[in-house]
Amino acid sequence: MEPADPRDARIAELEAALAASQVQLEAITTKLTRQLEMALTRIGELETKVAQLSRNSTNSSKPPSSDPPSVARAPRAPSGKKRGGQPGHPGHQRKLLPIEQVDNVRPLHPDRCCHCGRSDCLTPTSAPPLRSQFVEIPPIKPMVTELQQHTSVCSNCGVTTLAALPQDVPRGAFGPRLAAMLAVCTAKYRLSKRAVRELLSDFLGVELCLGSVANVEQQVSKALADPVVEAREHIHQSTGVNADETSWREDKKKAWLWVAASSMVTVFVIATSRGAKVAKELLGETFSGVLTTDRWSGYNWVDVVRRQICWAHLKRDFQSWVDGGGDGARHGRRMLVEVRRMFRLWHRARDGTLSREQLIKKMRPVQLNVATLLTEASTCKSKRVRGMAKEMMKLEGAFWTFVDTPGIEPTNNFGERQIRHAVIWRKGCFGTDSAAGSRFVERMLTTMATLRQQQRNVLEFIAAACSAELTGGAKPSLIPGQSHVMLAAA
Repeated sequence: MEPADPRDARIAELEAALAASQVQLEAITTKLTRQLEMALTRIGELETKVAQLSRNSTNSSKPPSSDPPSVARAPRAPSGKKRGGQPGHPGHQRKLLPIEQVDNVRPLHPDRCCHCGRSDCLTPTSAPPLRSQFVEIPPIKPMVTELQQHTSVCSNCGVTTLAALPQDVPRGAFGPRLAAMLAVCTAKYRLSKRAVRELLSDFLGVELCLGSVANVEQQVSKALADPVVEAREHIHQSTGVNADETSWREDKKKAWLWVAASSMVTVFVIATSRGAKVAKELLGETFSGVLTTDRWSGYNWVDVVRRQICWAHLKRDFQSWVDGGGDGARHGRRMLVEVRRMFRLWHRARDGTLSREQLIKKMRPVQLNVATLLTEASTCKSKRVRGMAKEMMKLEGAFWTFVDTPGIEPTNNFGERQIRHAVIWRKGCFGTDSAAGSRFVERMLTTMATLRQQQRNVLEFIAAACSAELTGGAKPSLIPGQSHVMLAAA
């Protein structure tokens, strides 16, 4: 038997050591790979947090009032002009009322000559007098009516009968105009119930408790129910609507305030959901007009060809890509170039220096560039940018509705302006405490915004609605062109 070759033993030893090293290397590689994946995930989470912390009004839907002092804004180039009115601008002065609307006329004649001081040689001239007027409010004294219900005894059956209240008499302590004034103070001027109570006491000498303020609000809410329902039906038939929503609180729970605004009517709804169901109720499931909104998914049930996505929101989204840094910043900067081109063309078309045909022709290259850049951004290394780009591509057809549809603008600024008053009101009242309170808020907001669009008096309208609620008569309408029943001025 031949002796074993020592080299074979050495080879076997080295092969065993190599196999062990390979196993160890594979274990280390697996561990490092797992750690790298965890690190990348953590980096992504931190990038998302940083992006959220750096969100402001320039790259998100947050209002400018929430921006910290560190937010840098592009300074406006100085015009070189002094502050205030510029030379040659038309003056704005208070117009004199016609003489038939003046309550008191005081003729004033000079009693002595301004030159020699004599009074016995003055002769009136035929020149018209120099007119000026001032307005004063007389002391306000509320008109109080006492109702004395007498009783009568029937000689036939012996039953005592109490006189009934007339139909036009309020069942509470306050009349229609006072109720309307109270509601306007709380809703239009955003006064607290305590402030309204003090205002009525100081200005009118009317004393009431805080509970009465809430009770009167509910009376007004009931009186406005029918006109608001009519306004909602009008929105369903509108050819163009701007819609938006913002957070609200009802009974200390999360809720949402929705708005739908056409050219002449604006409707508000408070709901506990931000889903498509509320949007369908607000706009009508058979809505066939053009809807201008942001990219919120609650409106995706509306066909893309009948939507216009707000370019102000898109601009902020692209700016957030830039602020997020990394590969997404490159895509964001390129998109912002196209946004600026788009707005320059739109401003020219809006000002009348560019025809609709020219706008369609010149906007075509911008549309193609945006489509290409979105496709490139959908493969970005940044997960956030990649996801946003893919979502935008689904709605890309709604980016350009304004180009070939007259009357449609590329932004939802109109809808956001309509909801701004409600946002300021919410910051002071912190929402509503009940569903009944929410109905008062949405009905008052609907009435005020609509009448402001139509340049009608909100106090007179609400007083007329409250009076009609008492008498059972026809209530005033919020719809343009309908007959408007108005309460005659006292």
